[in-house]
Amino acid sequence: MDVGSSIQAGNWIALFTYMGFSFFAGYVIGFATRTFMKFVFFLAGTALILLFVLQYNNLIDVKWDAFENIYNSLIAWISPHLGGLKNFITANLSSAAMAGLGLFWGFRRKG
Repeated sequence: MDVGSSIQAGNWIALFTYMGFSFFAGYVIGFATRTFMKFVFFLAGTALILLFVLQYNNLIDVKWDAFENIYNSLIAWISPHLGGLKNFITANLSSAAMAGLGLFWGFRRKG
């Protein structure tokens, strides 16, 4: 039985065996990242809307310069670490192309 018909029959183990561990690891990383980012963006958006509403009604005074400084320092800290993550993935997984495909497939939007 070939892989295509095995997958259609619901045998997902055949897919993971055919694609390899790199694809599976990329898929899991992409799926987890997408789920985490959706949660974080929802919380950040809710907090910002709350701050805008409270400032608009003159209940608080938001110092946006402090937010900008925190954001810039966070981006400066994250940038080198993301490069290290990419190097780790490409060096330790046997097939970086399959890992990239798995990452894309796990991160893509469903529905």
